[in-house]
Amino acid sequence: MSERFQSVIVDGVVSASRPLVYGVPQGSVLGPVLFTLYSQPLSDVISDHDCDYHKYADDTELSKGASPDQFDSVQSCIQTCIGDVLIWMNSNKLKLNTDKTEVMPVGSASRVALVESECANIGGNSVPFKMSVKYLGVHLDQTLSMRQHIDSVCRASFLELRRAATNRPYLS
Repeated sequence: MSERFQSVIVDGVVSASRPLVYGVPQGSVLGPVLFTLYSQPLSDVISDHDCDYHKYADDTELSKGASPDQFDSVQSCIQTCIGDVLIWMNSNKLKLNTDKTEVMPVGSASRVALVESECANIGGNSVPFKMSVKYLGVHLDQTLSMRQHIDSVCRASFLELRRAATNRPYLS
């Protein structure tokens, strides 16, 4: 993958070509494989902090379990982990998108209520806690009741049933 160039076209005007030093062409068969190999050391960085993680494509989810009275130490541990992740990412020409970063305390309603903070400090940015997040197409809430996900699936199913009903006049 050498001697590649890129240019930009805006309103029909083409910029000068510039050498493309990093990356793999979008849609390349090699792209996902190379990205997986390239980002594998990230797992070691996270594991060094005793955090649990799940990676899917270019998304990484961190988690760490503890009781509410240990929230400060867990938050500190995760912040240290994210700090090391940021260092690794910067040294590997990657960027953490803090606009997509979400934080949600999880537990029973009574335990979540014991968490005194309303946000987490991630990479120098204050990220407010979410009541629910969407992860891999599943709506998760703080108590893992799945209520929002069930409601969403029911709404989508009802819509599809109504769509199917529009075919009724054409059936014998």
